Amino acid sequence: DELFSEITPEPVAAASLGQVYKAILRSSGESVAVKVQRPGVLETVSLDLYLAREIGMIAKNFPALSDRLDAVSLLDEFAYRFFQELDYNKECENGLKIRE
Repeated sequence: DELFSEITPEPVAAASLGQVYKAILRSSGESVAVKVQRPGVLETVSLDLYLAREIGMIAKNFPALSDRLDAVSLLDEFAYRFFQELDYNKECENGLKIRE
């Protein structure tokens, strides 16, 4: 409310893990895009990753699987990258660096 004089009630676009709204900056009147996380994405995917990791832990007991693939390490790396994607502050910092 403090930053924007108006914002669309519905998303105008979809991002991979979020939704994009059109807004007007209160300070300058500039039209901007506002990216927000989809409701429940963190909780939903966290549970999915936890359950997949548990299956990976069980798979370690089967050499036919575990000798070919370290599912737990793979899921841990995926989860690490996924949670980085949810850090929109870091994404903004990177965007500002690129702009420079």
